[in-house]
Amino acid sequence: MMRRALALAALCVAAAGAGAAAQQDAPAPDTAAPAAPGATPERRQLEEQLRLRLGEIVRRQLGLTDDQYARLQAVNQKYAAPRRDLNQRDRYLRLSLRAELQLGDKADQGKVGGYLDQLTEVQQSRLQIFREEQKDLAGFLTPVQRAKYAALQEQLRKRVTQMRQRQLERHQARATRPRPARPLR
Repeated sequence: MMRRALALAALCVAAAGAGAAAQQDAPAPDTAAPAAPGATPERRQLEEQLRLRLGEIVRRQLGLTDDQYARLQAVNQKYAAPRRDLNQRDRYLRLSLRAELQLGDKADQGKVGGYLDQLTEVQQSRLQIFREEQKDLAGFLTPVQRAKYAALQEQLRKRVTQMRQRQLERHQARATRPRPARPLR
């Protein structure tokens, strides 16, 4: 049942569209990211259903009380924007690095070095956020609950990443596929 819920979460994020999905971090297992501005009512409803379903799973898997669950939601909200910003920066840097490397021998060594340095900074920032989040969670979750929660978050992130990758590969395959010639009229 957990796998189905995570697959649903990943599907929801992937179905949101490559552009919108690429701009948002994977939702934490107990809360989905808010709908993008201009999202359809169907998307907002699906995201709300997803958020509630994931919340039920987290509550059950971690054995949370109502107070713990409310505090967990507050902690997630606190770190959602910084985490999303880091993920967007990470994505931008990786795409920029990839584009520069595709130039082969003409790649600008300074740019490549700068991108690598910035990626290291992003990883350090990500680790700092994780430390701060763990400190906050330690105030109301047991170490076992924190470990289970971290595992749920990682599992969801991996599934969302896999689905985004598959979606990107399908999009690229369609873009490179030769189009049939139109008949002359």
